[in-house]
Amino acid sequence: MYVKKFIYSLIVMILGILGVRAESASLNFSVELPGYFQISNLTSPVLNAHITDKTGTLYSPLYSKFRVISNINDEKTIYLRAITTTENGVEEAMFDQNGRVYIAFSNIISKPKSDALANCKYGSNPNSSPGVVAYPVSSIVGVKHRYLRGRGKYEIYINNGITDISVNIGTHVLKNSFGENDPKGFYQATLLLTEADI
Repeated sequence: MYVKKFIYSLIVMILGILGVRAESASLNFSVELPGYFQISNLTSPVLNAHITDKTGTLYSPLYSKFRVISNINDEKTIYLRAITTTENGVEEAMFDQNGRVYIAFSNIISKPKSDALANCKYGSNPNSSPGVVAYPVSSIVGVKHRYLRGRGKYEIYINNGITDISVNIGTHVLKNSFGENDPKGFYQATLLLTEADI
């Protein structure tokens, strides 16, 4: 009986030693996904409208839509601004007046003087801003945002994923921007959504 116990103990000990000596190895596979950020225009915006005679009111509101795709985990700030062209070249076109944000449009054929754009922004007599008319930003939909007074732009806050941003321009002209001496023709402003704070 003693011999059986001894043999049994010896077998258990050998099996235990063999188990301890069993070797293994492991490898971790890793892939890296770089940061991705893209801003694009979506189709079907309303970018053209006609001004009614004598009032400056648009027949229909203007509407634009941007899409931002991001895989950045933290909230990211981007910027919405507007530009227009005067005799001096490209100038900032977004401004606030009496608690409302406006975008100035300039005549593309009879380019206005830089002073006309400044007069429009600062609320001068409408006849002091020939070739410039302004319309309000009526809403920005799809994101948190904040207008930066004195800097002429919005901060837009983007989260991870796909974000569609609608920018709507109202039909009622800023009264002090529309006058009898505004030359006929097309008036234009360009809306920019940028990653850089330029």
